[in-house]
Amino acid sequence: MAVNKAMERKWILEVLMVVLVVKLCALTLSVSAWLVIQNQPADLLSLWNRWDAPHYVAIARYGYTAVGEQRLFIVFPPLFPLFIRLTALATSSYELAALLVSNLASVLASIYLFKLARLDISESASLRSVFYFSIFPTAYFLIAGYSESLFLLLAISCMYYARTRRWALAGITGMLSTATRLTGLALVPALLSELLQQRTHQHEQNWNAVMAILMTPLGFFAYLMLNFAVFGDALAFTSIESEHWFKHFAPPWVGLFGAIYGIFWREPAEVVLICFAEILFAGFALACILYAMKFRISYCIYMLFSFIAFTSTAFWLSIPRYTLSLFPIFIMLAALSERKDVLHYAFSIAFASLFAFFTILFTQGRWAF
Repeated sequence: MAVNKAMERKWILEVLMVVLVVKLCALTLSVSAWLVIQNQPADLLSLWNRWDAPHYVAIARYGYTAVGEQRLFIVFPPLFPLFIRLTALATSSYELAALLVSNLASVLASIYLFKLARLDISESASLRSVFYFSIFPTAYFLIAGYSESLFLLLAISCMYYARTRRWALAGITGMLSTATRLTGLALVPALLSELLQQRTHQHEQNWNAVMAILMTPLGFFAYLMLNFAVFGDALAFTSIESEHWFKHFAPPWVGLFGAIYGIFWREPAEVVLICFAEILFAGFALACILYAMKFRISYCIYMLFSFIAFTSTAFWLSIPRYTLSLFPIFIMLAALSERKDVLHYAFSIAFASLFAFFTILFTQGRWAF
């Protein structure tokens, strides 16, 4: 037992080393790029407080409202802003609190990813999955004040607890995930798949699993009640998504055709970042979903429902960022590269190059998903 605990600490320390080194490199890169490109002093908090990040900060500071520009922020579920607000009590800076919550959550998410991967692959390959997760092209959102880190911590831990038959914890983390991002609802069919795969003659165990599955959507229902309390309409967020962000439900191929058509009329930068990037990452995600069918069916189901959720819109936007939430990808890539080292080098070079490129774009205030 002592040996096992010692090995556990060893691997956790290695996970922390990988994650923290990548974060340090990204932070250094962001400051260096700003100094060279802008030729002026850099403010680390400002560099990483971009695009949606100030919206989360505004919710944490002022709450939700039905008037003014602040009313638009109802599209962002409440759990991440709540954690920012609580952390700001100690930091007195909401921007710093957002970065602290995001980075701490991503560190914990990496540990859970390692533990989840270790259920299927070797410890060295599990560490490799954390490495891919940390350098994924859009992994800079694990540093910025976005809800990705918190959501991934909750989604990965939910799946880990389900796989290890600790269903009460799976239900709690699943419920919190749906209060963080709506794609947490994809965990419901995934958990149902795990229940069917693990089903035993122990009726208490099966009942605990059913209760966990029923608990998971409660975070989303709480979000609907928040919409109703603020706007008098439980689905207020959907109309604001459509009116302000031009996103409304449509079959995935509508968004795909729109991205393809945009190649012929958008400006060059938009062609790369709004057309080619969206199509490339959607294709990559779909390929991983198909491969997951023979890896583990619950992973396939989670990724498929998530993919349908973020591609079923007339205007594809931020698919590279949403692909980061398909965490089984990193376990499957680690399993593949364990058999062929050349794949490890290919994944590492491709991911790290794009990660550096997009990090610079994001921290320079350019659109990067």
